[in-house]
Amino acid sequence: MPWLINSTQLDKFRKNQKNVIIFDASAHMHDENRDAKKEFIAKHILGTQFFPIDDFSDPDPSAPHAHMLIQDEQLISDKLSALGVRNDAKIIFYDNSKLHSACRALWMLKMFGHNPQLLYILDGGLDAWEKYNGKTESGEPHVTAKHYTVNYKNEFIRTLSQMKSNLHNPSEQVIDVRHAVRFAGGPETRPDLRLGHIPGSFSFPYITLFEKDGSWRPVEKIKSQLIASGIDLKSPIISTCGSGLTAATLDFILDLLELPKHAVYNGSWSEWGSQKLYPNELSLDERPVEDCLKEK
Repeated sequence: MPWLINSTQLDKFRKNQKNVIIFDASAHMHDENRDAKKEFIAKHILGTQFFPIDDFSDPDPSAPHAHMLIQDEQLISDKLSALGVRNDAKIIFYDNSKLHSACRALWMLKMFGHNPQLLYILDGGLDAWEKYNGKTESGEPHVTAKHYTVNYKNEFIRTLSQMKSNLHNPSEQVIDVRHAVRFAGGPETRPDLRLGHIPGSFSFPYITLFEKDGSWRPVEKIKSQLIASGIDLKSPIISTCGSGLTAATLDFILDLLELPKHAVYNGSWSEWGSQKLYPNELSLDERPVEDCLKEK
């Protein structure tokens, strides 16, 4: 499983561990008008590189949303190699984002076949590091290219066809981490999307996972909240959200709980809730929606 570390532990990694790469994996919603790369250049943890999440997304404009993973293993290998990543590297992610996007980056590395035991997230992100009085710097770091080989792990991802199959023959629980209002059928943040949620899914907003200061809530407390929500932790779980980004926060917690069978629905609501028909679809009825706000 991957690891959650604090700023003191990160400092020790920086000073004592070999073959460690620290990545700022910040990403923001378009309506925030924030540029993660510019913010990184202005200030980042000393010795950190920038992890460009969108560079690993499908550039095809016909893709359902901006976070569909590239399927080309060689292309991904080339991109990771250019970032100086090796298959045996210890990789620590942090972010400066209310989306807690470091979790998405970690999930992506799991997908690409990196050993989960070598993956870490800094609890509290850049804010926690600064409160620790950790050293920061500015500017573009120099990166030396390495060699990386991708081995795609499809068990960590769910596709639209798999989600449809699970709807008709349920074998995996679906947990939606969007805001509860959106789950219930309130306004969506993206245009041209239907309102509501995948039938039979659970609502568990990702903000439930964090304290007010952005640090993670105790894992055992989150476990109790999941059980109280009616979720069976002994059964497989699929995490979903708006675009596949924040679903990775729940996936990370499920890793920390050492639950063996869980995955992320990468298309999430941007795909399932879309108004358009996809190839081979005859009707939107193939992607039914439940809306709690409608009068029964």
